[in-house]
Amino acid sequence: MIRSSIRAKLITAFTVAAFVQGAITCLVGMQLFYNQMLTRAQSEVSAALNSAREIYLNHLREVKDTVRLSATRRRIIDPLARGERAMLAEELARIFRDEKLDFLTALDPKGRVVCRAQNPSVFGDDRSSDSLIQAVLKEQKPVAATVIFPRERLLCESPALAERACIQFIETPGAKPREGTSETAGMVLGAAAPILDENGRLVGVLYGGMLLNRNYTIVDKIKETVFMQQTYKGREIGTATLFQGDLRISTNVRNPADGSRAIGTRLWSRVYDVVLNEGRQWIDEAFVVSDWYITAYEPIRDLTGRIIGILYVGILKQPFVDSLWKTISVFVGIALLGITLVIVIAVVIAETLTRPLRKMAALAQTVADGNYAVEIKVQSRDEIGRLAEAFNTMTGRLSEVLGELREWARTLEAKVEQRSHEIQAMQSQLMQSEKLASMGKLAAGVAHEINNPMTGILTNASLMLEDLPEDDPRREDLETIVHETIRCRRIVKGLLDFARQSKPEKKNINVNDSLRNALNLLRNQASFRNIEIVEHLDPYLPEISADPNQLQQVFVNILINASEAMPGGGQIRVVSRRADRSGSQIEVSIADTGPGIPPEVRSKLFDPFFTTKSTGTGLGLAVSYGIVESHGGTIEVESEPGHGATFIIRLPSAEK
Repeated sequence: MIRSSIRAKLITAFTVAAFVQGAITCLVGMQLFYNQMLTRAQSEVSAALNSAREIYLNHLREVKDTVRLSATRRRIIDPLARGERAMLAEELARIFRDEKLDFLTALDPKGRVVCRAQNPSVFGDDRSSDSLIQAVLKEQKPVAATVIFPRERLLCESPALAERACIQFIETPGAKPREGTSETAGMVLGAAAPILDENGRLVGVLYGGMLLNRNYTIVDKIKETVFMQQTYKGREIGTATLFQGDLRISTNVRNPADGSRAIGTRLWSRVYDVVLNEGRQWIDEAFVVSDWYITAYEPIRDLTGRIIGILYVGILKQPFVDSLWKTISVFVGIALLGITLVIVIAVVIAETLTRPLRKMAALAQTVADGNYAVEIKVQSRDEIGRLAEAFNTMTGRLSEVLGELREWARTLEAKVEQRSHEIQAMQSQLMQSEKLASMGKLAAGVAHEINNPMTGILTNASLMLEDLPEDDPRREDLETIVHETIRCRRIVKGLLDFARQSKPEKKNINVNDSLRNALNLLRNQASFRNIEIVEHLDPYLPEISADPNQLQQVFVNILINASEAMPGGGQIRVVSRRADRSGSQIEVSIADTGPGIPPEVRSKLFDPFFTTKSTGTGLGLAVSYGIVESHGGTIEVESEPGHGATFIIRLPSAEK
């Protein structure tokens, strides 16, 4: 039988291992570098998107400031109040020219057009359905947002605007099919501001803005500021685009054929699904007109939150690809050099090892001598085979001991894990029991100490109310005392209900009503005099099934805590909205600009009797937590020290 050469085996094994290791190194290295390259590029384009968004919002703020300041001019207020259209038209035209707006329109308090800067002969049309005008008429505060103007409205403002907004579709690889051949509507940075006379009476609305279609100011500013006009092999590295829907209406992406701006080309279908359909950002590779870019897209929404367009920035992918191939070449060169070096070392090691192998095999066999059965049959007839046979014998004995050790370790681990779970469950149950017991004791004391005086107050106030004539000026104050005393009794009842785990008296309500009731109750209190309350309540929220008194109690507790966190004044922002696109949940957030909540305090906020104030029982948030939980909802806190605190309440809709 021919005996194998150990030297040849070693050299062959080392060579194969070197080739495999080199191949793996190249593949893994290329993948790691590609991932690192992509991550760095995505980080760069994400930062570019943040800068682009700020530039876009700055232009929107400039339009808003221009309209807001113009609405305070006497040459606008007086002619509008007296109905002097000629003087009003002259002033509008002057502001229009000086501020470089695309349109400027004055409307009456009912939303009807009084005069246009560019087209003064067209007036009297009703624009009260416009979301910006509705917001100004309702709040009497300036507002600004991105809006879509249909062609008929653009024609009213100026036929030139309608012509500029009209964009023919250009066939674009990878775009979704779309009906029609052109887009006639325009996307506008719009702002509206109330026009008030010296008595604060609303005499009209000033509406102005900038048409984005074929307006390259923003996209070129983004390219100049963010990408600093960088080029690669004669091509611009960075690009920016404003989309109306999926249509490019303002861009510095170029057509490959003639180098013109790619106005009329359309969005890649994969980006369309993520950004326009799902309302999420896209930060990844994307095909843009004719080439691949590392891109960032985010939706542009109107005042109602509807997605009407997209803001895009992108970095040409080709520089990264070229850098990748250069790195691959370096990796391959290093791998080939390493393989050559390994082969040389393998020859030297093989020659060195073959001499002492017989001695090593004899020593291993001596160690393995004894009454032990050989478990593995070794077919090799060289020294390595003999060494493997000896070690197989020893490992056979060791495997028995190791098997017993593993079984013992598994048993011990299972017992430890079981005991740990039992201890955690017992601790959780004990903490909950202690909290509920404490709440029960306090609830009984509150019912005894408060209900009796409340009953006396309610009885006396009610009797006094019955004795007062209808026109007595004190009647309104007594009605407030009766109403608030009844609510105090209900709060005590809610506290008892929380301790006893009783169910709330639910009915279908609009959460905005409870929020307004809570705000109206607290707005005139002394602690709220230096606090600005900002409301953003979605008027189209679905109803929820809830106990209105309990829900109002939750909002009052959180609002009072927010005011107490800002003794020197600040802002409280109250927002209601849908928690998801399906409307299965609604979300209410109450944010303050106070000092924030330290992490060690935030974990205990909802514990009964926990408070950081020198006065108070520490039950407000515990009761609120119980009320929200009994309504099938959740309450969370987001806060960073020095950056205020936000309480987020989510409740299921009535349908859910």
